[in-house]
Amino acid sequence: MSSNPKRKIAGFTEVNEVPLATILVHCRTVVEKKDFVSTGIMTFAEGDLLEVEINDYAVFNLGENVKLTVYTPIGIYIITSTIIGKDTGSLMMINPPENQRRFLDKREYPRVEVDRSGVLASLAGSLEGDRHVLSEPVPLQLRNISLSGIGFTASPGLLLDTNTHVEIELDLGTIIPCVAEIMRTERESESLYYGARYVRMADDKMNSLRAFILREQISAHYATKQIEDRKRLFK
Repeated sequence: MSSNPKRKIAGFTEVNEVPLATILVHCRTVVEKKDFVSTGIMTFAEGDLLEVEINDYAVFNLGENVKLTVYTPIGIYIITSTIIGKDTGSLMMINPPENQRRFLDKREYPRVEVDRSGVLASLAGSLEGDRHVLSEPVPLQLRNISLSGIGFTASPGLLLDTNTHVEIELDLGTIIPCVAEIMRTERESESLYYGARYVRMADDKMNSLRAFILREQISAHYATKQIEDRKRLFK
């Protein structure tokens, strides 16, 4: 007998698994903290970030724990979260990993555009132990980053084959060392662009990377909202 991933609650269905994170967007969302409940609309759901537009945003404080009850077309989705950002008329909250794992749609992690630097210290082939330490680290320009991989450019003098493993230090305000595998290469006018996926990274460094990406997501989201608000003003 197959198990039912849903259960009825007062005429609704509480959802244990949903097909897409985007099913949450534009849905009525109840935000509850100790001794206070208010209702808003979920306007953003991507990766570690959720946003709810809500009139009572000023009542909530950064760092407060809240419970979100999202009324989606397929039922109720409940999230326990923490407020990490506030703007006029909206709250930013974390979408915890345990809730992200409920999604049936296994999409790639959100990728954010960055303008950061890094260095490549050594090369390795596909065989264990086939490692070549460079006499001088090669500077890299980081172009985009996610929890699964990075995109970077290097001078044309550095030629990296697909499936090559590279030891890289990412400078994201704190130094994050990792081993990555080159997945694709594109020639640009004055450089080579590489897309790579992480092969090895220490847990504490992965946490630092997650925090960096979350900050970048928040900044990019607020910047986009400001541009959209200005466009509406001048229409």
